[in-house]
Amino acid sequence: MKRIIAPLLVGAALTSGFAADDLAKEVAALKAQMAELQKAQSSINIEALKKQIGEIKAHDAGDNIKWDVDFRAAYDALDYKIGAGMGATGSYDMMAPGMGMFAPTGSSKVKNGIWTNKLILGMGAQPADNLVFKGALGVYKTYGQDNMAQTSMFQDFDWYGTQKPGDATIKLREAYFLYFGDMGDVHYSASFGRRPSVDGFMTNLRADNESPASPVGHNINMEFDGASFKFDVEKITGIAGMYFKICLGRGFSQTTGAYSQAMNGSFNPGYIKDGNNPNMDLAGLLVQLYDNGQYKLMANVFKGWNMMGYGLDITMNPTSMTTGSYTMAGNGFHDVGDMTGASLSLQVNGIGDGINDFLDDSVFFISYAMNKTDPSNKTVNTLTMTGYGLQDASAMGFGGEGMLGSTKDETGSSIYTGIQVPGFMQGHRVGLEYNHGSKYWRSFTYGEDTLAGSKLSTRGDAYEIYYTLPLVGKNLTAQLSYVYMDYDYAGSDMFFGQTGNPSGLMGVMPYVTSASDIRASIRYRY
Repeated sequence: MKRIIAPLLVGAALTSGFAADDLAKEVAALKAQMAELQKAQSSINIEALKKQIGEIKAHDAGDNIKWDVDFRAAYDALDYKIGAGMGATGSYDMMAPGMGMFAPTGSSKVKNGIWTNKLILGMGAQPADNLVFKGALGVYKTYGQDNMAQTSMFQDFDWYGTQKPGDATIKLREAYFLYFGDMGDVHYSASFGRRPSVDGFMTNLRADNESPASPVGHNINMEFDGASFKFDVEKITGIAGMYFKICLGRGFSQTTGAYSQAMNGSFNPGYIKDGNNPNMDLAGLLVQLYDNGQYKLMANVFKGWNMMGYGLDITMNPTSMTTGSYTMAGNGFHDVGDMTGASLSLQVNGIGDGINDFLDDSVFFISYAMNKTDPSNKTVNTLTMTGYGLQDASAMGFGGEGMLGSTKDETGSSIYTGIQVPGFMQGHRVGLEYNHGSKYWRSFTYGEDTLAGSKLSTRGDAYEIYYTLPLVGKNLTAQLSYVYMDYDYAGSDMFFGQTGNPSGLMGVMPYVTSASDIRASIRYRY
């Protein structure tokens, strides 16, 4: 046994000696490699690599358009009351009061329930640090087929292209670029395109949009094309959040189309002036007077040129020297004058200073707005008496001159106030709003999101209550709202000529005296 063990011990000792030598050689080799790696690493410019990686990320981000989705399914229950007035008879008798052209009508009520889908596809890109593109496409449709295009003359008007339900056509809602930079202590931006001009300041609360669009929603809430130039002057004035913005817009372009046909049947060159419809332009100044995060005070002043009014062709068909029949048909838009407007609005985000959690999470606002007309007093109606030749419509009292039914300068005003408070559970919101407009109040709120008509254009009193609640965080929400409008005068939300007459079209036609809209909706955003 001893003879076996001894040789094994000798072998083990020799083996361990050889292993130790190999291990020492491997360690030395590793040390040499590590030294080479450290030398190579010391020559690498880490900051340059970081910058290069950052440029790659920025390049990748700039080369892509970022999309977002805003989809709402809703049911609206509409209810209208139409007051008594004087309706067209289709016949006349010059010896009777009012020439016998109108007769008394009774009041009536009409209702309807409408299911709608509203989809907004937002997009944005920033190819450079000082250049941004923003856009949005919209589809707002009723369930199934409808005949609105056949029954409604202005259903597809550009001022509310994605804000009124219709068919499944995709329409342009926003498309503009922002170029910005600094002039000393003044940060500036310039923008051209299709403006982000619906659901603006204050009205974004009822729309359940966290950030308001550009205008003051009290007197401007519609889609339009134009430009803006913004200057942040907080640093040079020392006033928190102060900026001013010059806004330019065009609401109607004076042009014919390609292969435009003349009255004599020939074809005119394309895109020449359309004499009856001059360019309708607007210029305004928007000023954020103060914003410290809790108190926000904003003002705007603007002027609109060549406001549009609708004209009528009246044809009288005599059966005798004093009697006969008549027809009335629209003859398009005309320039009826200019209009100026202004507003002053205050919003308080958090009432008081730490009184309690409820008031800290409440929002209150109040706003005053006014407008003043400057009518051109152009005759927009024509009067033809068959067999007796062309008559002067203005001499017969049917000329349609003036703005909002008056040939004089008229001033209107509106007050708008509301409060939004926490609801019954976490994340729930309750809102209450009220607004009142005078006899000649005239707003640009055609794009307001209410099917029964713009409540902020109401000549009378309007009330709204809404409740918004999250279902899946901010991505899926529901809202129940009720809007009621009690009209003291006709012409709310109409155009700027005789259809805006507070006494009704032609000064006699019946009009809606009250309207309501109950809406239940569910909304997905991502």
